Amino acid sequence: MRHLSVPLLRHVLGKHFADVALMEEFLRGSDLDWTVLRVPRVVDAPATGRVRTAYGRPLRAAFRIGRADAAQVMLRLAGQPETAGTVVTAAD
Repeated sequence: MRHLSVPLLRHVLGKHFADVALMEEFLRGSDLDWTVLRVPRVVDAPATGRVRTAYGRPLRAAFRIGRADAAQVMLRLAGQPETAGTVVTAAD
């Protein structure tokens, strides 16, 4: 499935992916303390507290995340200076 979905998504969302790559390249070249949080489709759902995260790599089967869970991950990462300069992927 991934072999079909990734090229399809890149075709449909190509400009978006290019913009994200440019933004991340800008951050890496800056002297800012930054953490990038990559999330899949964000949905309206109550917080579950069951969020999977991956540091510096993609997350398998990352299809969605609830808005409340995404917000909790953002707040947690903001309080962890050791994540500065890191890309984090999160999903339900």
